[in-house]
Amino acid sequence: MKIKTWIKYEVPYLPPRCRKTRYREEEDFVDINLREVDASKLVLKYEDKSYEGKGKIYIYAGKLWAKVKMPILPKDELKRIKVKTPLDWLVYHNRNYSTYFSSRFHDGEESTRESMIASAKKDMAKLILVNGELYERTVKPEYHVMTFGCGNGDGTGLFVCYPARRDCGWWFPANKGKEAVEFQKKKARERRDFNHVGLYKPCIICY
Repeated sequence: MKIKTWIKYEVPYLPPRCRKTRYREEEDFVDINLREVDASKLVLKYEDKSYEGKGKIYIYAGKLWAKVKMPILPKDELKRIKVKTPLDWLVYHNRNYSTYFSSRFHDGEESTRESMIASAKKDMAKLILVNGELYERTVKPEYHVMTFGCGNGDGTGLFVCYPARRDCGWWFPANKGKEAVEFQKKKARERRDFNHVGLYKPCIICY
C-alpha cells in the first residue's frame, strides 16, 4: 500500500555574482510503501494483559509486532477529519502533518529530497499492514518493580515496560511473572505499603 507523504527539503543554489551557497525550501508529496503481510505469517509470541497493555504480540521476520492504537484525540476531532482506525490516522497524518521537513538549521546537515525520502522509508519500515490493520514494531515486554518515596510507608508498583529500565527498580523477564509478583509483595511489606500487597498478578502470557 502506498502512503502519500508530505516532505520539505532544501535545494542549494548559487546566486549570480555570489560565492556563498544559498538554500531554498521546496516541498513535494511522495508515495512511501507500507508493507502488507498475510496474517498467516505472524506467530503469536506474547500477550500483554496489563492495564493499557499492548495485547497480543506477534513475531514476523525476526521482529516483534503489536497492533497500533488509536491516537488520543477528541472524538469530535476524529469525526471531523474522518479518522476511524490507526491506518486512517497514518494516511491523514502523513498527508497533512508530516515531520519530514528540512532540519539543516537544527543539526547542521543539509536536508535533500533523497534524505527526506530515506527518513520516511525508514520509519515506514517499522510498520506493517495485516489484513487491513496496522501493526508497529515493538520489543520484548518485561516486568518492572518500582518503589516510590523514602521507604517509610511509601508506595510500590509492578509494571509492564518495553523494555524495563535498568537504572532504577528491579526487572524480570516476561516468563518470570510469579517471581516479579512475589518480589513486589516483599518490597511492599518492607515499606509498609500494605495496600499494594497482593494487588498485582502476572499479566504477560508467553507462548
